[in-house]
Amino acid sequence: MPGVFDNIHAGLDQSEAVNILSKKVDDLESESDYYMAVSHLINFPDPITSQALLIFLDRPSTVTPIGLAQRKAVEVLARLGVTEAKPKIANFLDSSDIYMVENAAWALARLNCQDPEVHQRMIHLVDDTCQNQRVLIQSLSKLSVKSAISTISALTAHEKPSVRGAAIAAMIQLSGDHSDLADLSDHLYSPNQMDRQSAVQDVIDANAVELLSDLVQAPISPAFRMRAVRALFDNPVKKLSNDHAITAVDQLFIDDPRSITVLHHYAESMPTQLLVEGLFHPDFSRCYLAMQALLNCDAEETWIAVDNCWREKAHNDYGAHYFLMRLFGLKAGWSDEALVRIYKILSDAIIDKRPQFRKSPPAALLSFAKLFPDQYDCILDNCFSLENKPGWDMCYAGLLLIQADQTDRLQIRYQRQLQQLVESDVDSLLRLKAQAVIG
Repeated sequence: MPGVFDNIHAGLDQSEAVNILSKKVDDLESESDYYMAVSHLINFPDPITSQALLIFLDRPSTVTPIGLAQRKAVEVLARLGVTEAKPKIANFLDSSDIYMVENAAWALARLNCQDPEVHQRMIHLVDDTCQNQRVLIQSLSKLSVKSAISTISALTAHEKPSVRGAAIAAMIQLSGDHSDLADLSDHLYSPNQMDRQSAVQDVIDANAVELLSDLVQAPISPAFRMRAVRALFDNPVKKLSNDHAITAVDQLFIDDPRSITVLHHYAESMPTQLLVEGLFHPDFSRCYLAMQALLNCDAEETWIAVDNCWREKAHNDYGAHYFLMRLFGLKAGWSDEALVRIYKILSDAIIDKRPQFRKSPPAALLSFAKLFPDQYDCILDNCFSLENKPGWDMCYAGLLLIQADQTDRLQIRYQRQLQQLVESDVDSLLRLKAQAVIG
């Protein structure tokens, strides 16, 4: 699957990237050239790329530019599905660079390496506390290495939640042992945000559909929670029911902070300006806490604080930007003067194409429709346009608006598009939601 940042060197072609990999270090224009070339070759999935990367892995990695680029090469080869790379990648399990070992383990799992000798080397590494035990556990679990069960079982009581969670998820996968499942729920509410994010992946790996309610209420980025819901829905073994999946996705799109279980609290009433500053916090629990408080603040004071920080920095901070898109639609009482500015802000956000701002356009659309209910029809047209090719999330937001229309006007207007979504081979959640809208 392509990543949103794969093609950031659009002016570089395949032959130039391959040529860079053959240069001596002293001939590079920049020490980052190897890494740049390796990263860019993901856009050229053919034998030329594979061969160039395999040759590059054979180069002595005594200098930093080569070592860093070789780590990336291992990842790229795995993402491209180059199975003949497995022996070379397995050799890096013996690397003194723990980050290379981590990448090698991940890559071998991605390439479905079923060599028992390689498995044993990975099992041995799991007990090495200097290594990324979490990634090694996940890789062994993905490879269904039953011989790793005893080693992994001992780590279900590990002091680090990230290691413990990976071990619990692996035991569920490898042996069907669900006895520690409740710990994964606790990890979703860990004081440390990184541990909460790791717990989301553990829920996915364990296919823990039982934890759906905890998942959607956890104080974690909606992008992480949405990825988990989609993974649980797409898992063929024990998947979410259609109703549970749609209800969860709807809730994540609306993302009302009052439905989030935050882990912090304010000891005293906070000035509105400081609450708005709270939307910039790297911990989403604190962001949702600030959102909860802002919904109870005076609208005029809130707008003054928002307007000041928007001009200064919020327009370019993807976290705060997203929360403001939701705040505009969830909060009542904006003045006419504020609404003029909010109209422009939301309109710009709806068409924002910056990759790191992907959460904002659908949030902005829902808020725009709430505040300006007579003016969003043309935006809906774009949501279902084959020419504009909107993302699934914009299309889903459009379906939410059609479903919320009490007059049936929108459902009649977009009847053909709804039927096309139901009948076409597009995103499974879009098909399901379109069917729900039709009724």
